[in-house]
Amino acid sequence: MLHNNEANSLPPAAYNRRRIMTGFFFRRARARPGIVLTLMLAGTVLICGGCGVYYNTFFNAKKAFNAAEKARKKSTSGKGGAGDYNRAIEKARKVVDNYPNSKYYDDALFVLGVSYFHTEQYSRAERRFRELLANYDDPDYTRDARLYLAKTKLQLNEVDDAMGLFEEIFQADYDRAYKAEAAMGLGEFHFQNGDWARAREYFMSVRDSLGSDVQNRRAQILIGDAFFESFQFGDALGAYLQVLGMDPDKNEKYRALFRAAMSSYRLLKIDDGLDYLQRLMDDELYYDSLAVIKLMVARGHEYEDDLELAQAVYEEVADGAESVKHQARANYQLGLIYQFDYDLLKEAKEYYDKAVEQSRTSEWGKEALQKSSDIGKIDTYRTGLRQSGDTSMTLEQIDEAALTQYQLAELYWFQLNKPDTAMLEMQYVVDSFPSAYDAPRAMIALSQMYRDHREDHGMADSILKEVLQKHPRSDYVPEALDILGLRGTSADTGYAAIYFHRAEDWLVDSANYDSARYNYQYVVDNFPDSKYHLQARFNLIWLSDEYQLPGDSSVIHAYQEFADSFPGSPLGQEARLRVTAQPDRMRQRPVVQDEQGEVVDTTEPAASQADTSGQIDVFGSLRAVYRGPSGEKLTDLKETPILIEEPFELPTEAYDMPDQGIELYFQVLIDFDGKVVDVILKVPSVYDELNLRATRTVQSMTFEPLKVSELITRFELQESADERGYWFAYKYLVLKPEYLR
Repeated sequence: MLHNNEANSLPPAAYNRRRIMTGFFFRRARARPGIVLTLMLAGTVLICGGCGVYYNTFFNAKKAFNAAEKARKKSTSGKGGAGDYNRAIEKARKVVDNYPNSKYYDDALFVLGVSYFHTEQYSRAERRFRELLANYDDPDYTRDARLYLAKTKLQLNEVDDAMGLFEEIFQADYDRAYKAEAAMGLGEFHFQNGDWARAREYFMSVRDSLGSDVQNRRAQILIGDAFFESFQFGDALGAYLQVLGMDPDKNEKYRALFRAAMSSYRLLKIDDGLDYLQRLMDDELYYDSLAVIKLMVARGHEYEDDLELAQAVYEEVADGAESVKHQARANYQLGLIYQFDYDLLKEAKEYYDKAVEQSRTSEWGKEALQKSSDIGKIDTYRTGLRQSGDTSMTLEQIDEAALTQYQLAELYWFQLNKPDTAMLEMQYVVDSFPSAYDAPRAMIALSQMYRDHREDHGMADSILKEVLQKHPRSDYVPEALDILGLRGTSADTGYAAIYFHRAEDWLVDSANYDSARYNYQYVVDNFPDSKYHLQARFNLIWLSDEYQLPGDSSVIHAYQEFADSFPGSPLGQEARLRVTAQPDRMRQRPVVQDEQGEVVDTTEPAASQADTSGQIDVFGSLRAVYRGPSGEKLTDLKETPILIEEPFELPTEAYDMPDQGIELYFQVLIDFDGKVVDVILKVPSVYDELNLRATRTVQSMTFEPLKVSELITRFELQESADERGYWFAYKYLVLKPEYLR
C-alpha cells in the first residue's frame, strides 16, 4: 500500500485521557511536571503498594512509545523510531505478561499493537488489536485499534477483512480524521489493483471533505496518478497543476511538476512539459534531482526530433552527474540514439559499454549489456563466415556457415531492429547455401519478413511454395505446410516426420511392432540429415529391448555401439545408461525354450529393483508409463517446457549418482493452456529427495499450448481427455552438475 508520514499518523488519540489514580494519571502538568510526577508516584505507592512497580514500567513504555511516534512522523519515509518502538515493546510486554489485572493493561495492549505494526511484526500486532477490541470498549481505543487492525490485515494480505474494516470505518459515525484514514486505505488498495476510477472516488472524498491539508494534497496527487495510469493525460495534467495551488511542500511540488511534464509529453505538448521541468531546474531546492530532471528534458528534445540538443543534454548528464546510475542511463540513451537514429553501431556499442562499466547491475546497465552483446555478435558471426566462399567446404561446414548466417539475419531482425538488413542477410543464406540443412528454414523466415515488413503476401506465399518444390524432404516442410494451410492434403507427405510419427502411431495405438520398425527403418535409410534420424536409430534398438527381446546380447552390443558413436548426445547418454542396467535385466529375464523350440520369457522383472545406476527398474516399468490412469494409451510429450517455475536442484544425497544421469518417467496432465496440473511419477530413482524435487519441478512446468494441441490432433487424443486436460508420458533426465563430475 502507498504510504507517507501523514497517512500513517494517528487520528485524535487515546493517549492522554481517562485513567484517574489518586487524582493523577497522564494529566498534562502545565507548570511543574517533575513535582506532579513525584506526587503521582508517591500517591500510587501509598494506595496500591506494589502497583508502583508496574506503573513505572508502563510509564517507561509510554515514554519510549511517544518518542518513537514523534520520530516516525518527522521521518520522510514514515519509518523512523524503530529503536524506541522496540523499547516500548519490551516494557509494555512486562505489564501485559506480569500484571494482567492492572489498570494499564489496555494501554499496554495498544502500545504493543502499534509498536508491533511499525516494526513490521504484523501477526503479533493483529493479535493485540483483536484482543483489545474483544475485551475493551473505550471508544477512543476502539476506533484507533480498528483502524490499525485494518492496516495490519492489509499487510498480512487478508484483503477482504481489511477492506471490510476500512469500509466500516468510512461509513460509521467516526470523526473525519478516522474516515480520512479509511478512505486513503481504500483508495490506495484500489489504486494498486488497477481500479483507477474507484480509487479516485475515495481520494476525492478525502480531498473534498475529510482530510487535513496534508492529506488533501496527498489525495490530489494520487488523483492525478490515477488519471495518468488510466491514460487520461489531460485530466492528470489538470490534477497535478491543482496541487501547485494547495501550498505544497518541497517534495509535493517536485512530484506535481515532474508528473505534469510527463502528462504534457503524452499530450504531445512538449514545450509545456519542458517549461514545467525548467521551473524545477531554476529552483535551488531541487539541485539534488537535477540529473533526473535533465534526463527528462533530453527525452523531450527526442520527442521533438531535436536529436542534437537531446544528445548534448545526455552527454552533460553522462559526464557530470554525481550518481553513476544516472550516468549509466544517459550513456544508455546515447547508445539508443546512435543505434536507431544514426545507425552507427560501433559508436552505439561504445556508449553501451560505458553504461555497463558505470552500473552493471542497474536496469540501464543490464539493458546496455544486452544491446552491446547483440552488436558484438555481428563480428562473431562475420568471423565464422570468412570461409563461406571456400568451394572445398564439407557438408558439415556448409551447414555450420548457413546456420551462422541465419543467426546473423535473425540478430538484425529481432535485436537490432534493422529489417531491411535482415532481409538481405537472410536472402544470402538462401542464395549461397541452397544445400544446407537450414536453407528451407531461411526461406520460411524470409517469407515471413516479406509478409510482416513489406506486407507482400504474394511474394511470401511464393517463397513457401518454393520450399515445397526444392526441399520436399526437409524437416521444415511441415512449417511451410501449416502457413499455407496445406496440412492433410496431398502435399503433406515425403518428409521424415511423417514416417517417424507413423511409427509412433503403430507402436502406441496398435502395438504393431513390425510396422513401427519398418517406418523407423525408413527414416534411418532415407533421411540421414533429418533431426529424426538419430532418434529413429535409437528407437529401433529400444523396440528390440522392450518388445522383441532376441534372447542374446545383441541388444547390449547395439546400445554400446550407439553410445560409442554419439557419446555427447542425450540419446548416446541414454544408451550408455541402458548398457549399465542391461545385465541385471538379463538376469531377471532368463531365456529358455519351450517344447517347440520357441524362446519364452519365464519371469517378470522384479518390481522396484535398484541397480548401480540409481534407477529403479526402468525396463520393467516402462509399459506402465504408457497406460494412463484410466487405462488409456498415452503418447510421449517430447517438447521442451517454455516455463519452469521451480527449477530442479540436485540434493546432496544424490551426489554419488552416475555422471550420465538418471531418467525419471512421469505421467503428466496438461491443461488447455499448456500448464502441468497433475503429475504421477511412474519410474522413480532410488533417491527419495531427488524424486520429490523432480516431481515439484515437473509440476511447475508449462509447455507451448500450440505444440500440445498439435500432439492432441496428431494422435487423436480428444476422446481420452480428462475434464482438466490431456495425459501424456514424459521423461525427465536428471544430470549431475559439471562440478560434481
